[in-house]
Amino acid sequence: MQISPVHCRYILLLPHLNMRVLHISCFHKKSVLLVLGKYFSVLGGYKIVGLVSTAQHLNQLAVVRDFLESKGLQAFIGGQVLGCNQNNALKIEKKVDVFLYIGSGLFHPIGISAKTEKPVLMLNPYSGVLERLPEVEKERWLKRQKGRLAKAIEAQVYGILVSTKDGQFNRERAFELKKKFESDGKRAFLFAGEELNPANLLPFKVDCWVNTACPRLVDDEFSKPVVNAEELDLV
Repeated sequence: MQISPVHCRYILLLPHLNMRVLHISCFHKKSVLLVLGKYFSVLGGYKIVGLVSTAQHLNQLAVVRDFLESKGLQAFIGGQVLGCNQNNALKIEKKVDVFLYIGSGLFHPIGISAKTEKPVLMLNPYSGVLERLPEVEKERWLKRQKGRLAKAIEAQVYGILVSTKDGQFNRERAFELKKKFESDGKRAFLFAGEELNPANLLPFKVDCWVNTACPRLVDDEFSKPVVNAEELDLV
């Protein structure tokens, strides 16, 4: 069986009823050093760099670290970041002046920026550009967050979202929130399922959704405000 070099972390092979899962690391092979060298001035003023990427560019992190250190900078490898998990960036936050994200799009850099005060640079291997995440993107996200939280404060009926997917199932937290809301005189209901999206939650009448699953669910276009359980600490 021939496997094409797709940009993904896992390939699922289902040849028979007895399903077997084969995990194959698929990396983007093109070196990013040409891009880094061309736009090296973007790093001007920063001495200690934190390196993170998505799965298909993990093979570039050590190469980039060695390149930066050859230029007199320090570099720490954080590792892989996900849309719903930036812990590998946060664990080195106090050691670095700036984060260098290797990958495409704004989704992951905004996720990092929302969790830290450190600037985020983006090296896109496909467009061949290295640039700083625009501050306006972070400000726009924080503005939306404030709007969601303001509406959450006023809510009387909460729908607590529980994902049944591996790694996202958080039943204990959901029941804890339900008990807390009800002790404050509010109403709260649990909604559990594998797919939690605006379409299959549309019929239910709640004032606010509280998410215990993937934190980036708040970026979807729901008809009612959605807040992450951890964001309630900000209220």
